[in-house]
Amino acid sequence: MTYEPSGNVEPLLDAIIQASASAIGPTPIVDYRFTIDGLPLDQLLPRASAQTSRPARSPADGGVILVSPGHGLYWDEALGTWHLQRPRVRGIVEDLVNWDIARYLQDELIAANINAQLARYPERDANAGPSGNARWQEGAKYFMQMLGAPEEIWNYGVDDYARDINARPFYANWIDAAAVIAIHNNGGEETGTETWYDATNGYQGESGRLAEIVNRHVVSAIRERYNANWVDRGLRTCDGCKGENRLASRPAVIVEIAYMDTAMPDNDALHDEAFKRLVAQALHSAIQEWGASGLTR
Repeated sequence: MTYEPSGNVEPLLDAIIQASASAIGPTPIVDYRFTIDGLPLDQLLPRASAQTSRPARSPADGGVILVSPGHGLYWDEALGTWHLQRPRVRGIVEDLVNWDIARYLQDELIAANINAQLARYPERDANAGPSGNARWQEGAKYFMQMLGAPEEIWNYGVDDYARDINARPFYANWIDAAAVIAIHNNGGEETGTETWYDATNGYQGESGRLAEIVNRHVVSAIRERYNANWVDRGLRTCDGCKGENRLASRPAVIVEIAYMDTAMPDNDALHDEAFKRLVAQALHSAIQEWGASGLTR
C-alpha cells in the first residue's frame, strides 16, 4: 500500500480485512501483516504518547477494566452533520448494540467488586451531548472531553472519526487501566465470534493471553446457553492495524461478537437481550480468569 500521512488509514485496513474474511474462514489464529511503501505498518503509524501513558495496574491492585463500546455518533466534517458510524441493519445498529453489551458487562464487573469504567457515557438517560442527541449514543471522544481529560486524549487525529478511535486507548493509558475490552460486532456477511489483539503494542503477550481467554469464554457460553452450533472464528492479530489495540500501552483486545449483516443466527441474536447479557456474563468470567494471574508483558 501507499499512505498519505494526513489521511486515516484504518478504514482502508478494515475494508481489506473484511474482504478477506470469507477466504480465511474460522481459523484458530490469523496474523495480518501490512506494509506501506515496503515498511511495516507499525513503524509508520503513531504510538501511545509517553506523556499520557502510565504503567498498567492489575485488577488486584485496583486497576480499572476499561470497557469500550465501539463507535457512536460523531461529527462528520465532510458532510457537515452528526451521524452514527455504522449503518442500521434489520432494525439495529452496531454503535448502540455495542453500548448495550458494554453496559451489561460494566454492571457485572461492578457487582463483583471489579473496578470498571465505560469509554462512552454510561447512563441510558435523556442527557443531551454536543450532537443534540442522548450522550450515551455519542462516541467516546465527546465523553472524554466532558470528563475533563487532557486535550491530547480526545483531540488527536485528522477528523472526529479518527479522534474517536484514538481517544479510547489514550484514555485507558491516562487512567492506567489494567486492560481494555473493546466491544464490537462485525460486518462482511460471515458468522461467529473472533477476537483481536495487537502484535506490536508492547503488551502483545498479555494481550494474546487475554484474547484467547475472552474468545474461549464467549464462544463456550453461546454454545452452551444459546446456540450449540455457534461458529468460533478464532483469534486475529496484526502489526498495528487496529488503533484501539495499537495505541493502548497495556493489554487490549477487540471482541467481534457477531455479524450485523448475517440475519441468522447473528443479527437475530443481537436483537435478543438475553444473548447480550450472556455475552456480558462470559466476558466477566473471562476477565476474572485473566486477572487471577499476574500482569506481565
